[in-house]
Amino acid sequence: MVRIHRIVFSLIFLTVFGTPVSSHSLPDKIDMLVNDYSVNKGFMGTVLVADKGEIILSKGYGLADADRNIPNTKDTRFLIGSITKQFTSMLVMQLVEQGRLGLEDKLSDLLPQFPRDPGERITVGMLLGHTSGLPFPEGIEKYYYVTRKEEFLQEFLKQLSSEGLRFEPGKGYGYSNAGYFLLGMIIEKVTGKSYEELLFGQILRPLGMMATGLQKKGLAIENLAVSYQRLPDRYSTWNEETNSYDPSVLGFGFSRMYSTVGDLFKFSMALSGEALLSREYMDIYLKMRYEKKRPPIRNISSDLVKEFFTTCGSGYVGEIAIVEDPVTKEKETVYWHDGTDKLFKSNHFHYAGKGRVIIVLSNCSFLCEGNEIVLKIGQLLRGRSFDHILIKHSLSQYFSEDIYTHEGLQTAMDEYLRFKDDTLNFTVPEADYFLHHASNFAEQGDLESAILILETTRSAFPNSWQTHELLGKVYVMKGDIPAAIQSFKKTLELDSGNAGAAEALKKLEGK
Repeated sequence: MVRIHRIVFSLIFLTVFGTPVSSHSLPDKIDMLVNDYSVNKGFMGTVLVADKGEIILSKGYGLADADRNIPNTKDTRFLIGSITKQFTSMLVMQLVEQGRLGLEDKLSDLLPQFPRDPGERITVGMLLGHTSGLPFPEGIEKYYYVTRKEEFLQEFLKQLSSEGLRFEPGKGYGYSNAGYFLLGMIIEKVTGKSYEELLFGQILRPLGMMATGLQKKGLAIENLAVSYQRLPDRYSTWNEETNSYDPSVLGFGFSRMYSTVGDLFKFSMALSGEALLSREYMDIYLKMRYEKKRPPIRNISSDLVKEFFTTCGSGYVGEIAIVEDPVTKEKETVYWHDGTDKLFKSNHFHYAGKGRVIIVLSNCSFLCEGNEIVLKIGQLLRGRSFDHILIKHSLSQYFSEDIYTHEGLQTAMDEYLRFKDDTLNFTVPEADYFLHHASNFAEQGDLESAILILETTRSAFPNSWQTHELLGKVYVMKGDIPAAIQSFKKTLELDSGNAGAAEALKKLEGK
């Protein structure tokens, strides 16, 4: 863990920032917008903005390495998480164009180790578009031990056998990392070459993306940022002791790459040409294949959906929207993908109609912050106001994914208490969320963790009789009878007809 370094801005910048926005150039306006996130919200990362196919801003904000006081720059590398899927799907489409693979080819025919049921009902096209019905997979920490792709596959097949499909293949949409893991295996099986060799040979080198590559266990990546979450007194980093894995396996095909904003811009520009695919097959790659009611951005309001994602869906390139400008009624197509890897968060938006590209790669931010920054920059490019744009962050996701697994339960509960009243910027979980997790801890025999959650919940929801009742039961399991009696009495104060609490209290008091 490292101490927060104060970021000091010159008086010249402060003077400029204080003048009316209208007096500045477009790049200056964008720079001031992102600087506001950096200064006031702790955002750290690199942002690239292009208009009409030309870069107008490419700049780093905050620190790439807080220990060594190294700033982010336009050349800083970041882990890009699920943006990797755009490259996997491109490799698949290249094989389709070459006639070596078909979109209707069956999964079980391509990978015989995959069961024919459901493999014979799942096609390559379904894997590409997340319509296969396969699980995510969930509980990713149970995959940390795997050292070979076959081990990952076997672990996933156990989960599939236990849980089954989420829906009949081709009849719904369900985002699945496992689907792209399988596509990576298919790529290697069909070509007899490694995913890495094909990625470099067919995409990265042809486009000159020389700052982009694949993570490997033990590989020191030059100029790679360190990822953080900002706590009140320090930065929290990824806990390698409790969350160590081999990225060449856990992430294969779906989340394994690192890159820079400049390199991702090169890939984005290739979508308008024929450097990677002929126009015919690029059109297939970019086609919307499944229409959705709303885009996969958590907690975005229906008004913002209507304004920025008029018709939204998904395709092989990722998320796709056909947007109708509310003022001019002009329609524009947007392709985008976001990603998380460790504590890195990435956003890649390509507005095809006017050659606009907005890329936000962050090593310290909340999950939805990048999307919010992108939408506001988009408004600046249109000469419009962005004051109405707000995407709430999921507080439960923040402390379960970014804090609990790296800092422990006490810090996670402290962070919940710090932000629970900020309902303007966060969606705050209700008591039921905590009761579920407390019950799980209690069932596992971790009574101290269950009590910590329940006592925190009690302070936040003092009138939740369910919290007091469950706390009483856990205190009984611990053998703390006075505390159990107190909890059951409070339960009955709030829910006088609770027969279970009344019976438990009667037994504890020996009546």
